[in-house]
Amino acid sequence: MKRVKLSYVFAFLTWGLLGSATAAKQPNFIFILADDMPWYGTAVQMEQGVRVSAGQTRQTPVIDQLAKDGMIFSRAFAPASMCAPSRCSIQTGMSAARTRFSGNGNFGTTSREVTYGGRRNKGKLVLEPQPIGSLDPKQDTIAEYLKPLGYATAHVGKWHIYGGGPGKHGYDVHDGATTNAEGNSKDPKDPKLIFSMTRKAIGFMETQAKAGKPFYLQVSHYAEHNAVQCLPETAAQCLKLKGIRDIESNGLRKRVAERTAMVLDMDRSIGTLLKKLDELGLRDNTYVVFMSDNGHHRDTGAKKFLRGNKWWLWEGGIRVPMIVTGPGITTGSRCDVNVVGYDFLPTFVDLAGGSMEKLRDIDGVTITPLLKGKRDRELAKRFLYFHYPHHRNTAPHSVVLQGDYKFFRFYEKPDSHYLYNLKYSIGEKENIAPQNKALVTRLAAEMDRYHKAIKACLPKPNPDAAIGYVPFDPDKTWE
Repeated sequence: MKRVKLSYVFAFLTWGLLGSATAAKQPNFIFILADDMPWYGTAVQMEQGVRVSAGQTRQTPVIDQLAKDGMIFSRAFAPASMCAPSRCSIQTGMSAARTRFSGNGNFGTTSREVTYGGRRNKGKLVLEPQPIGSLDPKQDTIAEYLKPLGYATAHVGKWHIYGGGPGKHGYDVHDGATTNAEGNSKDPKDPKLIFSMTRKAIGFMETQAKAGKPFYLQVSHYAEHNAVQCLPETAAQCLKLKGIRDIESNGLRKRVAERTAMVLDMDRSIGTLLKKLDELGLRDNTYVVFMSDNGHHRDTGAKKFLRGNKWWLWEGGIRVPMIVTGPGITTGSRCDVNVVGYDFLPTFVDLAGGSMEKLRDIDGVTITPLLKGKRDRELAKRFLYFHYPHHRNTAPHSVVLQGDYKFFRFYEKPDSHYLYNLKYSIGEKENIAPQNKALVTRLAAEMDRYHKAIKACLPKPNPDAAIGYVPFDPDKTWE
């Protein structure tokens, strides 16, 4: 039995006593999650004064308006650098280290302790831990926390958390246990299922509006994950954009145009969704969140100024666009406090009027004060935790972030220290660890404390390490 299930009876009794008047005061939530979209994946400038924090060829008029209507978060982070663990963290309010779902894939076991061999570990200095391959049924989701508060729940689009699909984790309406494969649409008029997903989401909203019931709706787009799909007419439009038509390589020009078009198709579908929200008279009582599940894929055709990409905990892998609109949020506002995707579960529960004391064993905190325009000192100085102890396209590593300071541990180089000040080196080129030994010691100790407290799965020495194996060197290698 899950942790909060005993609270269901009390919650429903409470609802019966309070009546529909209370329900009407509760806000709705629409969480729009893009796939593999970089920090600069929209036309919105995510950080003032940093021109390249906006896509130079991206066309996103709806998202642009969303930013004007709400709050831009310049320091928003995905919980993980890959799709599945990031989505699991968002749903549970836990870091990837705490969920032990730190890598994609179902490996056929739920062991929390083993390390395994295999091709990716062959000859390496450490053996990576085996991640849990699906969402633990004991871990409650956003939907399972909101349903006792009277909410209808829906998840449309890409689930990719395994574990039986959204229906087994509190969602009333859903598309099943979808992964990347379902998004590769065979219908040329519905690339990445962008438009059919939107129609389903609208149907759900209409039903709840008629019933007068508050709702949580997550629209998890397959765009802009590879493979690239878009409407032909949108691609033709994007080929005419100045920044694209000037690309000399025919292949690259076509690829950039199609990816730009895929994002534009998604942007237009978001516009359709928000138009319906207005028609239903629900906009003023609905929080709308837009963000990405992780950073950019290697093959975007974009000029990259952030270090790393998907799979890495460099900024290119985890810093993502994030915009929030809703009741009490000042239009055209900005926030530069570090926030992370696993903050949304407690934030939604808080805004819905739920008890924060019922949230157990989570890493996220409510960011409601930030949404209300308050500068919260505790939020500004807290630690964020990231964990990717795997060899897939990377060297196993973990990160702890506090304020401007980001500390890396590369498990193949345990005696080397890497510290970056994101305020002055957003590209993470200047390792300032040598001249900040006390700070390194403090952040390393915090990482050790946290990993011990949650019993994190860590890499272990490989007894079959190859003689002469050269590990990844952050000082010499640009990834």
